[in-house]
Amino acid sequence: MSEKIFVPPIKIQGIKTKMVSFIKENVILPENAIWVEPFMGSGVVGFNIAPSRAVFADTNPYIIEFYNQMKLGKITADIVRCFLEEEGEKLSQGDDAYYYEVRERFNQGHSPP
Repeated sequence: MSEKIFVPPIKIQGIKTKMVSFIKENVILPENAIWVEPFMGSGVVGFNIAPSRAVFADTNPYIIEFYNQMKLGKITADIVRCFLEEEGEKLSQGDDAYYYEVRERFNQGHSPP
């Protein structure tokens, strides 16, 4: 039976979920090593390797900000669930105008709420 792979809260193009087991089996990580992910993306590999010391980086500032907000507790599963339920209800009741309103709001403030 294979080990459970923890899937990150966001999906990114090129996500390596299917490669995590292979990578874990082939990485030798000394006790004092620092795991470096210069292209974090979803973070699926690093989060599943779970090193004691790590550096996660990415050129996408929204990914970095998302994880920083999670680290600070400003984004939690309950907050995301509530947000998605409220926004989903609004989207299902409206037409495409609300979608464009949300997109414009994000493009101006770079924050979904």
